[in-house]
Amino acid sequence: AEAWNLTRTEPSPEASRELHMPAAPATSDDHKKEGNELFAKGDFLRAAAAYTRGIKAAPDSHVLYSNRAQAFLRLHKVGKALEDADRCIALAPDFVKGYHRKASALHALGEPARSEEAAELLLGAIERGMEDRELVRLGVTVGGKAFAARLDAFRKAAAPVAPEEGDKPAAPPPPAKKAALLA
Repeated sequence: AEAWNLTRTEPSPEASRELHMPAAPATSDDHKKEGNELFAKGDFLRAAAAYTRGIKAAPDSHVLYSNRAQAFLRLHKVGKALEDADRCIALAPDFVKGYHRKASALHALGEPARSEEAAELLLGAIERGMEDRELVRLGVTVGGKAFAARLDAFRKAAAPVAPEEGDKPAAPPPPAKKAALLA
């Protein structure tokens, strides 16, 4: 019969430390990445859960609230989406997607008054300088021709005024001043 020689070897001190070290905790970016991957696969529930873990790691991340709002919208959890969109806007008032998420949630409620509120929200964002194709597209979706007309009126009012016929353009500076300006 063959004898087996089974000797026990101890791991090196470095390997021993690695075996007993806990894994580094996942960061909010790790959870965001996971959520984005799940969202892309259409697994909106697990994506929302990943974004929630990210929010626990970074409670002031407006992007995670925006992403979770979008996942909630896909799950038809409109109230939760609206809460997250509000939190996103509170954290980052200049973040366009926050307004897009909130307007989408308001419109998803299916009430004409809430769709009008969504259109107002979008117009307000655009008037504050957040002109974005997606905001305009959503505005036309929720507010129709009335939104388009109001946006057009805003743009015309905000456009620089062209000189009237008969108004003379400003005369060029005299040559001496012109030379001084170029120096």
